[in-house]
Amino acid sequence: MQKIKLTIHHLYQESADGKQDARATARIYAGDRLILTETMAGQAQHYPRYLSAADDNGEPLRVEWESDGCASMSVTRAEVCPCCGGDEWH
Repeated sequence: MQKIKLTIHHLYQESADGKQDARATARIYAGDRLILTETMAGQAQHYPRYLSAADDNGEPLRVEWESDGCASMSVTRAEVCPCCGGDEWH
């Protein structure tokens, strides 16, 4: 089963007290077509999210995001186990 793997490399806000929770909205495109919008909040470092995209047309993926803090993300297609739907097959 194929899913879209959104990896949040980091998500946080800087403050005088250190890192705080942040909010971000990721927009995932296949070619020029928007296929997913995902909103997240909190802090993350190298956190993968597996998403279903019925409109995935097989074109190259890219992600754009807006955040009220510091964020970095990437997106790929991943084969996942059909039983649990979340673990990558190796």
